[in-house]
Amino acid sequence: MRIFVGEYVSGGGLADKAINEIPSSLRREGAAMLQSIVSDLAEVAETVVPLDPRFADTFCSNTTDTVDIERDQPLWGQWVAAAQTCDAALLVAPESDGILAQAVAMLRASGIEVIAGSGDFLRTASDKYLTAKIMHTAGVSHPPYMTLTDGRMKPELQNFEKFVVKPRDGCGTQEIRIYDSFDEASNDLTEDGILQAWIPGRAISIALVASATQHTFLPAVSQQLSDSHCEYAGGIGPLDDDAQRRATALASRAIVAMPPTARGFVGLDLLLGERPSEDCVIEINPRLTTSYVGLRRMINGNLAARLFDMETGAVSCCTAANSVRWTPDGDVWINDNVIESP
Repeated sequence: MRIFVGEYVSGGGLADKAINEIPSSLRREGAAMLQSIVSDLAEVAETVVPLDPRFADTFCSNTTDTVDIERDQPLWGQWVAAAQTCDAALLVAPESDGILAQAVAMLRASGIEVIAGSGDFLRTASDKYLTAKIMHTAGVSHPPYMTLTDGRMKPELQNFEKFVVKPRDGCGTQEIRIYDSFDEASNDLTEDGILQAWIPGRAISIALVASATQHTFLPAVSQQLSDSHCEYAGGIGPLDDDAQRRATALASRAIVAMPPTARGFVGLDLLLGERPSEDCVIEINPRLTTSYVGLRRMINGNLAARLFDMETGAVSCCTAANSVRWTPDGDVWINDNVIESP
């Protein structure tokens, strides 16, 4: 099998910007995810990677065919041309500005099998407002919210003491703003944003691997976030058995509530409260997330192979609870021993 792996930042998506204009978090996390997924896929398939020549020194692989991206040519056309020689494509791209949806649509229109959700699933998961509406309609716990055009929950929101404003299509923890005043938060709300109540709890994530034949939840892990701006600083896992059960139960209900069909790697951000009744879904990421760099080190087998049904069955951990930690750069420790560093 030959697989095209397109990571947006390293793969030329920001070729028109100077390196110092690209947020460092996007560069670091994109490079870490690309290196990890290609390393796993290289054990079971040939891989083809589009590469902005400026990022050549951040990607190392002796078993991958790289395709240099030309900055003066349309990106998607170059990705399609490179992917035509492959059996399938796996994309790592942000939801913001519809980038992920565009990439998936362009490759699919060219007859390339893309390991990603359906158009309806991508559209809903990529929009935090649509996700919020779906969760509330289905009775899946989710923070109260409002937008400039939907203020039904405004009275309920005013009972809270802290608030979050973020882009409806934001990627990761970018552009999240936190407020102690509802009036200040609502005054800063724009047409493309969503205001949510700040819910106390333990920030965790759990990933779903949806292949052509089965859905498999991976171990839930803690997210390390800065207190001031919720900036992602890495993770720790796997969680203990009780937290795993709670996270899997809530994530299962969230996926069932979403439009069909999930496919590929899907990350769900959750909050676990003091009691299971206080657990809630925050958002759904219809793409590979940075937690992949840690998850691949805490389960038996090849995680990437599961996306293509090369490995099936239940997932089993090969590490103890909270023994694996990682940074957005791709540094990974097991029991405080460094095992991977870009």
